[in-house]
Amino acid sequence: MRTASSRPPAATAEAVLLDTGVLVALYSVSDPLHGAARRWMAGYRGVLHTVGSVLAETAWQLPARDRRLVAELACQGAVRLHTPDAAGFARMSWLLDKYADLDPDWADIELVWLAESTGIQRIATLDAADFGVYRIHGRRRFDIVWPR
Repeated sequence: MRTASSRPPAATAEAVLLDTGVLVALYSVSDPLHGAARRWMAGYRGVLHTVGSVLAETAWQLPARDRRLVAELACQGAVRLHTPDAAGFARMSWLLDKYADLDPDWADIELVWLAESTGIQRIATLDAADFGVYRIHGRRRFDIVWPR
């Protein structure tokens, strides 16, 4: 977990941000993208990065008996979990205001903050509509790597 005193990891070509829909598809056998999500995750060899609100959203969308899988994902180190510091929350406040007309959810804005703070612009998300509009530092587009 990133703290205010730790430096963000350097972005690499293998680093990908992970959004809620991918995790829901991975853990929900009734999801139409379940098989594709499992195959993508099984073949992925880079480092996955996410935020606590993505894990909370994922758990909320899963049946109670499957919510432990989200905690296991984090505890096994399968994803690197990042937490904003005071400056990060200030940036998120600004982003929430900037994108207010889109009615952005907290997890999306926290992922935009994470992209800005780490330099990672690759994202696995089912939310192409919003992540097609959001910009990293107001300029760079997100590169949606799954699904394609």
